[in-house]
Amino acid sequence: MLSLNIVLGLLILSYYCEAHSTLRVGGSDNGLLRRWLHKTRKLAQDGNERGDISSNSGKLAVVWLLTDFDRKDRDRISMLRTSLELCFRNLFSTTPANFYVFTFEEQISFIKQRLGDLMRLNVTVLPVHNSSWMVPQMAADRERWHSFQNANYRLMGDWRLAFMPHFAKKMGHRYVLQLDDDSFILSPVGTNLVELFDKRGYLLAARHAQRDPPIVTWGLPELARFYLVTNKVMPETLFEFCEPQNIEGLYSEYKRTKLEEGMVPTAQLDRLNRLGLRSRGGWNRTILFGNCLMYSLDWFLQPEVQHFVQLCRTTGASFTYRWNEQGVLAMLWQIFVPRDKLYMFSFDYAHRINATFALQLAERASGGVGHSSGD
Repeated sequence: MLSLNIVLGLLILSYYCEAHSTLRVGGSDNGLLRRWLHKTRKLAQDGNERGDISSNSGKLAVVWLLTDFDRKDRDRISMLRTSLELCFRNLFSTTPANFYVFTFEEQISFIKQRLGDLMRLNVTVLPVHNSSWMVPQMAADRERWHSFQNANYRLMGDWRLAFMPHFAKKMGHRYVLQLDDDSFILSPVGTNLVELFDKRGYLLAARHAQRDPPIVTWGLPELARFYLVTNKVMPETLFEFCEPQNIEGLYSEYKRTKLEEGMVPTAQLDRLNRLGLRSRGGWNRTILFGNCLMYSLDWFLQPEVQHFVQLCRTTGASFTYRWNEQGVLAMLWQIFVPRDKLYMFSFDYAHRINATFALQLAERASGGVGHSSGD
C-alpha cells in the first residue's frame, strides 16, 4: 500500500501544477478565479441592495445554479421560482439572507422576467463566466466519464467546490446554503440559521443522508487514505463508516454488477477483476445530499480542507466518476467535522417534485401535516 501511495503522490504532483494553473484556484492566484470573483462581485453589488455588503456577515448566502435547460419534461424556471418563493416564506422569515441565482448569460433576462415579483433587493441573477465553467484537465477525455450524467451536471459539482464558496466569501458572507432549482423548504425553518451556527459552532448542516451507489464514489476512499497518510491526519468520524473501522477499511467495495450499472466498460471491469479487489467491507458510501446543504465558509476555506478539495479536483475523478461536490463534501464531513458540529435540518423538505406539488405540500405542512421527500 505504501508503494501505491508513493506512485499516486507522484502522479498527482506531476499534474498538479498544470491543472492548478488551468483552473486558477488558490489564495495567491492572480488569474481567472480572481478576475471572475471581481467581475461577479461587482455585478452582484450593482444589483444587490445598492452594492452594500457590509452587513452580509450576518446573512446567509443562498445559491442556486441553473444551467441544464435540456430537460423537456420539466419547467426548471418554474421550479426555481417556487424554490425561491418557499425560501422567502419559510427561511427568510427567520434567517436574514441574500439569494443568488447563477446561470448562463444569455438566460439572465429570461429568468429575471420569469421570477417577476420575486426579483427583490436581496435577489440577484448572475452569469456563470467561462473562467468558472471548465472541465478539469485530468477529466478532459470523455471516454473516461462514467455513469450517464452530462457535462453540465458534472461541471455543477466542480463549480460548487471551486467557485461558489469563494464568491460567497468575497460577498462578505460566512455561511452558504446550496440548493437545487427543485429543492423545496416546505415548512418554517423556525430559527435564525446564522445565529444557530454561531452559537453552537456548527460547521455543516444537511437535510438528508444516505448511501450512494458504488460508481458514484469509486476511488474516493482510496484517495482519502492517501490524504490521511501523507498529511498525518486522524479523521473525526470517517472510520465509523468503514468495515473494519480503521484505516484498513478505507477502500471501495468491488461489486462488478454494480459498476456495470454505472456503465463501466467490460474491458475495464476485467482489469479490475485481475486486481483482486475486496468485494466486502470498505467505506459504506454514506453522503449528505447536496441539494440542501449549508456550511461554514471559514471552515471550508481552511488550508487543510482546501488541500483535500483540490486533491480531488486535480485527479479529475470528482468529475469523471461523478463524485461531484456531494462525495467530496461527505469525506470533508467525516474527516474534519466533529460529531457535535454537524446539524441535521428538521424542517419539512422535498426534492425532485414539480412546483405545483411542492406548493400543495407546503400548504399541508403549514397546516401541521409534515412531509419530507429526498432523492
